[in-house]
Amino acid sequence: MQALALGAKVYATGSAASRDAIEALGAHFIDYRSSTVDDYVAEHTGGAGFDIVYDTVGGATLDASFKAARMYGGHVVSCLGWGTFALSPLTARAATYSGVFTLLPLLSGQGHARHGAILREANKLIEAGKLKVRLDPRRFTLRTAHDAHAAQMDGSARGKLVVEVED
Repeated sequence: MQALALGAKVYATGSAASRDAIEALGAHFIDYRSSTVDDYVAEHTGGAGFDIVYDTVGGATLDASFKAARMYGGHVVSCLGWGTFALSPLTARAATYSGVFTLLPLLSGQGHARHGAILREANKLIEAGKLKVRLDPRRFTLRTAHDAHAAQMDGSARGKLVVEVED
């Protein structure tokens, strides 16, 4: 929640089961299953839309993100911009979109210095207690890595999953 650490007001969508975890991170919880995009945009922004919408799911969630962006200047960022989506709701709001392929520096060998700088800034926030990495309490080994994958796929993971590599 680097945005919170920098003073932003943060909202996060999730299911009712994720409410406590979202609120523990300091974000305002929005139950996307019981509220439409139009409803929660009206409730939390007076219908104006959010300045920045960060999508980590893709598909239909990315489509919903386009509808949630603020008119004239809203921006949607997605690290999983997969699927077939319609840009018309975003275009109609005069908002913008960026897709971020987070593995590109690793795969291409380019941009290491920039990403190193980002990680150093994140580390400063961690050291100051303003940024916390949420870890699932379970630990996995290479032998049980399939269980970690299953937890990710079935939605039971509650934070980052750790797979310990033994010597």
